[in-house]
Amino acid sequence: MVKDFYLLSITTSGIKNIEKEVTLNFYKKGVDKDFDPEKYRVKAIYGENGSGKSALMTAVSIFKNLILDEDYLMNPENQRLLRELINKKKNCFRFQCEFLNDDGGNYSIYRYSVELKGNDIEKYHITRESLEIKSGNYAQSKYRDLYIVEDGVLKYIEATDSVKKVINGISVNLLDSRTLITIYMRKINDVLFDEKSMELKWAMSLCSVLAMVIKVHLAGEDRHELYFVQKSLKDDLSKGIQSDSFLSHFNKCILEYSSVNEIYVSKKNYEKYKGRIEDLTEFIKLFKKDLKNIDIDRKEDRDYFRCELVFNYGEYNISKEFESTGIKKLVELYDYLDAAGRGGIVFIDEMDSNLNDIYLCKMIEYFVYYGKGQLCFTTHNIDPMNVLKGNKKSIDFLSTDNILVPWTSNGNAMPDNNYRNGYIENLPFNIDSTDFLGVLGVD
Repeated sequence: MVKDFYLLSITTSGIKNIEKEVTLNFYKKGVDKDFDPEKYRVKAIYGENGSGKSALMTAVSIFKNLILDEDYLMNPENQRLLRELINKKKNCFRFQCEFLNDDGGNYSIYRYSVELKGNDIEKYHITRESLEIKSGNYAQSKYRDLYIVEDGVLKYIEATDSVKKVINGISVNLLDSRTLITIYMRKINDVLFDEKSMELKWAMSLCSVLAMVIKVHLAGEDRHELYFVQKSLKDDLSKGIQSDSFLSHFNKCILEYSSVNEIYVSKKNYEKYKGRIEDLTEFIKLFKKDLKNIDIDRKEDRDYFRCELVFNYGEYNISKEFESTGIKKLVELYDYLDAAGRGGIVFIDEMDSNLNDIYLCKMIEYFVYYGKGQLCFTTHNIDPMNVLKGNKKSIDFLSTDNILVPWTSNGNAMPDNNYRNGYIENLPFNIDSTDFLGVLGVD
């Protein structure tokens, strides 16, 4: 079982229709020496249309972008998108996550927080950012600040004066448009950290790894993944800063990852891409027994191949573009499901869209019993409740007034019955078939 990296919680507010603070907990309240995430690897989020399920996924995506893309807030298109995504009343987006790292049984828990606000010209900038650490080996442990940024100024950093001076010099006038984590990965990573500052260095590296390990599938979004920090992280890890088990996990989750949904594939990565398509073929064959192979129709384009997938059924071929919506959805999700299977942290919005109920439940059951990573998804399909009802922290209900109600076992009560009949607190389905009279079919 992979235990060295685990997302404990996320808290967000000010995103789309989520005005109030909402917290998703993926593990029980305390983390002790018996930490075991086996029963806490899968979470389904339910709620009415417009309750904010997709907003939670979007918040995680923004966090990833803030960490991995140094030009994210400098891009006018991203600023335009943020103006549409950030809650109009609050005009302030907050995101916080807690995650655990296990170094040979010594647990460290980190809490990263970031806040964006819009100014008079409707441009969003970072108004606060912080990174904290605490030991997870005892209940009384408290968070300790590693750094705090407020209004573009580094207010505190746990480092020696020499390291602090270098970081201040490199980050000056940048901290309202870039996170310190991003600046670290781009500019500070080459700084010679002394022994007293190594905990800070490692914490920032871990936060970068978290952003890459997390994968978010948002329907209709451009899902091009960012890999520019991989080399510096790989070099850092290979120097022996962390355990071999963590490096192995990092390699499996990140460095060996290649998307089956890529169109332009670099020639140097083509063999890896080809291997991924072979794996995809075996996955799709579970649903399409008559599939012989998925062929790659490639056309050379300088240092790249432009690749199109062709489904080979022996007597005929079908381009992926003209496959059924269900098969295309399975291809679309494969990278994410595979990442969750091998130890990644995956968020999928509307996972049930275009998928057969039976297939959906069987896949979720796989992650419950065999998955090595974490899978969090939104859905309207109530069938997965029967798969997840025995697990812990696995079913959350989100109301339109931003109240989250976790499902807890209560005698013979069943989550699907309670949900369907309006017995979930703050989530009444107070609509009847007769309510459509005079609304639908009116001349």
